Amino acid sequence: MGAGPCYRTGLMTPASQRKRSPAARPSRTAPRFELTLAWVVIAISAVLIGLAWYFLDQEKKIAGDWGYALDDSWIYAQMARNLATGQGFAFNPGEPVAGSTGPLYTFILAFFYALFHEVVWSAKIFGIACQIGAGVALYFTALSLLPGRRLLSLLAALLVVTSPPLVWGMLSGMEIPLYLLIVCSGLALYVRGKQTLAVLLWAVGVWARPDGIFLVALGLVGPPRQAIRRMLVAAPVLLAYFGFNYMIGGHWMPQTVGAKAHFGIDLVGRTGNMMREWGALWGVPYRPTDQLEEPIVFLLLLLVGAVLTLRRKPILAVYAIGFPIALSLFREHSASHKRYILYVIPFAMLLAVMAIDTISRRWGERKGPQIAALACAACLVWQASYLPHEADVYAWNVQNINKMQRLLGSFVKLVTEPGDVVATNDIGAIAYFGERKVVDLMGLVSPQRTLPENLEHSKPKLLLVFVTWFKNYAVPDPKTNNFLFYDADSTYRYELLAGVQLLKNTICASDRMTAYVRLGPNDPSPSQRFLYVY
Repeated sequence: MGAGPCYRTGLMTPASQRKRSPAARPSRTAPRFELTLAWVVIAISAVLIGLAWYFLDQEKKIAGDWGYALDDSWIYAQMARNLATGQGFAFNPGEPVAGSTGPLYTFILAFFYALFHEVVWSAKIFGIACQIGAGVALYFTALSLLPGRRLLSLLAALLVVTSPPLVWGMLSGMEIPLYLLIVCSGLALYVRGKQTLAVLLWAVGVWARPDGIFLVALGLVGPPRQAIRRMLVAAPVLLAYFGFNYMIGGHWMPQTVGAKAHFGIDLVGRTGNMMREWGALWGVPYRPTDQLEEPIVFLLLLLVGAVLTLRRKPILAVYAIGFPIALSLFREHSASHKRYILYVIPFAMLLAVMAIDTISRRWGERKGPQIAALACAACLVWQASYLPHEADVYAWNVQNINKMQRLLGSFVKLVTEPGDVVATNDIGAIAYFGERKVVDLMGLVSPQRTLPENLEHSKPKLLLVFVTWFKNYAVPDPKTNNFLFYDADSTYRYELLAGVQLLKNTICASDRMTAYVRLGPNDPSPSQRFLYVY
């Protein structure tokens, strides 16, 4: 007998009055924001473009004309223009010389000059693009070191690319942002276990910064089989670099390196000085002009981070601390704005952020990331408070170069004839705007000789110098209340013709640069002399 129908007894509730189960209710939770790569690129780009706008606005207000913050940038510009116009890899047209510290950067500027017939704005825009690329590469680097910490990784990248000296470098016209991009891209590969590719990229970086050899050497360290593989990958790039310099200038390294770098071990002098300059990057002032661009706690944090990562990712700690020590074997100081050691910043910042993350985990998985992010954001605010000062310094740097070397370059073009030779200790803007053959008294692009030997050998029409650099050769001249200079056999004298005085000097090696004209034994003194004061 089959089962009969089943009936529900009791009162029935109308369907309209029945309560829906909680699972049946539509969710009203707002969609959670996800920090995607697109947002990372937008954030880094927006911040850097905004900073560039502010720095350039200050440049226009203070300097008046667009320019570079260093005379060395005009050396790159001069060589790039010659290369682009068919004059060869040369400082003086048609005279090949390994006078570029970073040949790769010279090639890039030459490409821009061939396209746009200018190098100032193209160099600045290229610097901004490189800095953005470095920031994105650092985001991936930090994310590999701190899995899942997307916001913290973004903040780590921003800490690096908005570091005041690196923002200055971004617009300086130098190779700084290009090499920063190469270093940071290599870091992104290194922390992902692709060390061979990282070494290859860092070897390419030697074409921009010859001291990048130290980073390549660190990348080669490892088990013998892996070290040999990396060496085989890096060797062709490095050999091509050495061969290029030798073919152009007869030396394995650029002539600029030979003129500025000299090997020596001096732990108290060189190394001590370099480490004090390194400490000034992390809130330990060395000179009265040093700014507390980073809180001193960063120094402690990067040391903690170095201990945490030394076994897993040793290059981070060894380069961050060891590079200035290695550089001190060849140089006494890190140059203006500490630009030779700025590349430790991404390594050191990553170490500091990793220390922050490790310490913050004591507060648990929920509060820890928030505390770490707040700590990094506070450091960003600290940096931001110094950026207006850095923008002001940058603008005055450009003003100084424009009103001294650049103005004297235009003066040279005005008072000399094509074919005349000028001799100077600052060659960049004077050669670019003077458009005359230049004898480099410091030996960056010319053979190293004494001042009288240079005057005798090259017979320059004008001599433009910081007198304090050549006081051993200066003879007091009561007639002008200045000085005279003589060639090696004292046949020709160089007498005061013009000078530039800077009232607020922030970058030039001297407040005054003076121009002297070549005169024979019976030649009269100049009837007019000029002094420009800015």
